[in-house]
Amino acid sequence: MCGRYTLKTDAKQIQAELGLDELPSLAPRYNIAPTQAAPIVTAPGKLTLAQWGLIPHWAPDATIAGRLINARADSLEEKPAFREAFKRRRCLVVADGFYEWQHHGKVSQPFFIHQASDRPFTLAGLYELWHAPNGLEVTSFTIVTTAADPFMSKLHDRMPVFVAPEQRARWLAATEDVAALKPLLAPGSPEPLAAYEVERHVNSVAFDDARCLEPAKQVQLSLL
Repeated sequence: MCGRYTLKTDAKQIQAELGLDELPSLAPRYNIAPTQAAPIVTAPGKLTLAQWGLIPHWAPDATIAGRLINARADSLEEKPAFREAFKRRRCLVVADGFYEWQHHGKVSQPFFIHQASDRPFTLAGLYELWHAPNGLEVTSFTIVTTAADPFMSKLHDRMPVFVAPEQRARWLAATEDVAALKPLLAPGSPEPLAAYEVERHVNSVAFDDARCLEPAKQVQLSLL
């Protein structure tokens, strides 16, 4: 987890929320999937598009990206794929919701999780710059995950790391003192979360519109 997420908030609201230097040109996204391009903040006020799925600078090709869409908070200093990025290339992943699947026998039911206020939020991420054999430079990122808080534990044992507004500059700061950043990797969210079951359109990457957020017509699980 986190394997799909959304960013459908109006561009002006995103600019105001993040204090961006320029108004971003972003189309609403309802089903952002691994290996697709999505916006990240690499420095205060700076938004850039990057591929979801980290490609370490030493990777011989880009196929590793699909296996590195998430990075466990408890192993960032140990894993070669994440160690350098944790020290030098941290980013904020901009989102306003994400999906999680609850498995119950043969039923795999998607849930949409969002802040109860419906405000956009930022997740802890790491990014890399990778040079393809043809000379093209690719910016890629991964989302950091941690143990689930009491709310998310009803759905999964892990959750993405939320970076509260007052901690964003600290996460992005040019420091290699990663020990000081570890408290930011704790479970929880800046605002209360809400969730509801959605139709299974989101299961297919071919769907990237408001249908992904349609409440399930038949509720399979009464967990939240």
